[in-house]
Amino acid sequence: MNIGNISIKVEIRWATKPGNVKAYADISLNLPEGNLVLHGFSIIDQPGRDPWVGFPAKAGNTPGKFFPVVEADGSLKQEIFKAVLEAYRDPPE
Repeated sequence: MNIGNISIKVEIRWATKPGNVKAYADISLNLPEGNLVLHGFSIIDQPGRDPWVGFPAKAGNTPGKFFPVVEADGSLKQEIFKAVLEAYRDPPE
């Protein structure tokens, strides 16, 4: 997937424990100046809902509280979500 001069590559790692987190994704943003690799996106697939993507997060001191490690907004965020969900729905064989 390409956004302007940036291409996005996605690697899916399937979750090994039962639950709503079905997989994890690592993405590589290939920029003209070099690559930026982000690890730890979560793909959450809950019954009765469409799958969605959670950005990498770190557990806080309060149980159940997580804080973002990296964030994005605008069209970049949407394209990351789109690329991750496409890779999740259509994994290479």
